[in-house]
This record gives sequence, C-alpha cells and structure tokens, in this order.
Amino acid sequence: MADFEPKLICFSCKFGWGYLGDEAELHKKIKNWIPIICSGKVDAAHVVDALQAGADGVLILGCPEGECHYQDGNFEAKKRVYLLQKVLAAYGIEPERVRIELSLDPEGKRIPEMVKDFSEIISKLGPIKMVEPAVARKA
Repeated sequence: MADFEPKLICFSCKFGWGYLGDEAELHKKIKNWIPIICSGKVDAAHVVDALQAGADGVLILGCPEGECHYQDGNFEAKKRVYLLQKVLAAYGIEPERVRIELSLDPEGKRIPEMVKDFSEIISKLGPIKMVEPAVARKA
C-alpha cells in the first residue's frame, strides 16, 4: 500500500473556511476541494455518491458550534455525519473515512494541512471496499 494515494473530497463552508483567501490558489493546492455555502448543505447522499464514485474519504469543514451563519447548519451536519458513520460501519466501511471538523480558518491556510493529515489517516486504511450489508444479503 506504499504507492496508494487516497482520493479525497473536501467540502468546506465558505463562511468559516477560506473566505479571506484566494479560492483559485486553494484549488491549486487541494484536489477535489468544494467550497459550499454551509456544511449543513452537505447531504448524506452527497457523501455516499462521492464514495461510490471512487472517493476513499470525505472531509467536511464547518463553522464552530454556535457560530453557524445559517443558525444550526453545522450542528445538523455533525449529526448527519455521526449517523452516516454508523450506516457505513453496517456496510463494513470504516467510519473514519468520513470526518467533520467544526472550526474557523478564514484565510484557508489550515485547509491543505487538514487534507494532508486526513489523507495520511485514509492511506493507513487503504482503498475503500464496498460491500453489501449483512441485512441485505439475508433478504
């Protein structure tokens, strides 16, 4: 697995992450970086679609709790990620492949480092293995 380079998707809230920085520069540094209006807009289907399309991990960056521009979008995103991790585990997929970080980085300087750290975690897990849940196999 030494030559395995994980494919990652990074959704980041435009109100808390990188809004003072140069978006074009961040796009050069981060593959598959998707600035979004609010972390609460990332639906579980977006994450599952990314994994089914070949992503090995999904990182969601949202505003700190209590500081969401859209009141509670980040809180909803955090709950959604927690539930999605439980569903992924039922399919035999490591929950660590989906991560949410609630913090601030207006200049976007931490985003590349966070993506790099997440990439190292995913590299240790190896490529994602999609399986059918035990419940579906019995039906």
